[in-house]
Amino acid sequence: MANVYDYTDYRALLRDLYTQRKEKQPFFSYRYIGQKVGFKSAGFFTNILQGRRNISSEIIFKFAELFRFSKRQTEYFETLVLYDQSKQHAQRRYYYEKMLSMRKGKVHRLAADQYEYFNKWYHVAIRELLNFYPFKGDYADLARRVRPYIKPSEAKAAVDLLLRLGLVRKKDDGTYELTEATVTSVPDVPLVAVHSFEVATMDLAKEAIDRFPRNRRDISTVTLSISAQTYEQIHEKLAAFRREMLDMAKNDPHEVDRIYQFNFQIFPLPDIR
Repeated sequence: MANVYDYTDYRALLRDLYTQRKEKQPFFSYRYIGQKVGFKSAGFFTNILQGRRNISSEIIFKFAELFRFSKRQTEYFETLVLYDQSKQHAQRRYYYEKMLSMRKGKVHRLAADQYEYFNKWYHVAIRELLNFYPFKGDYADLARRVRPYIKPSEAKAAVDLLLRLGLVRKKDDGTYELTEATVTSVPDVPLVAVHSFEVATMDLAKEAIDRFPRNRRDISTVTLSISAQTYEQIHEKLAAFRREMLDMAKNDPHEVDRIYQFNFQIFPLPDIR
């Protein structure tokens, strides 16, 4: 049977479990599932797999019984469903972290590390700092080089995490260097971790107004009334500019001596219907 703990999408899990049972038991059809779980029609299961319908707490336990989940597997499956169906970032973050705590093994450890990298803003900052700062083990000094300050223990945990993920490596002289010039979010990293990073950096942007003088920051806003078509054009230009900025940073001809956080936000003010 598919390993329940390998999944972060309960619909994908149900799809694979169905396929496996169907291969061994030809009678195991959508209609059979509907009868066992309590659906009014066989099409209800199709709608679940395709994301058109959600499932209730009662149905969670009926699926668990159908696929003979253990108590712990049932708890994990319930968390999967709640993670998928939660609308608020804080709730999704809570359920994802609960899933991570229930998973074991090297592959799951890697998933936890990838999540953790984006989950705290200073991990990314420390990585960029190691690109030019000759760090040799003074974690107190390293912690003081980011704003707002972090604890030396947090700086050490950040360096350890970067080493485990292979994002930095230690050189023969005791300093560190990056293994890749740039890092972006990847498919293996859940959106909930990326969203946590985005929220944290937006908070840093607010604090930067008081923390830094105007000549060391550039914060501006504009409010527009535009069409959906123009919004799409702006969206495409922002994506193109992000790529251009990454190329500029990668090919910077000058000696790197600082780190900047660059945020892009465009969002509706009134409710769009």
